[in-house]
Amino acid sequence: MRRLFWILIGAVIAVFIVLRGRELLERLTPRGVSRQVEKKGHEAAASFGDFMGTFRAAMAQREAELRHELNIPAKND
Repeated sequence: MRRLFWILIGAVIAVFIVLRGRELLERLTPRGVSRQVEKKGHEAAASFGDFMGTFRAAMAQREAELRHELNIPAKND
């Protein structure tokens, strides 16, 4: 009974290692690397877009505050 238990444990570990190995191998192939780079590029572009939106809103708010404090009329763009 103990041998059967350890054989089953070994089989489960082997299957786990094979599946993880395939996943790792896929990530290390040129196609997998290009997918990772593309994904990170999209994430970086999205976070940069969020940053720029926040920056522009804060800049406009601060400009409005300064114009109010200095009694400068608002720009007509």
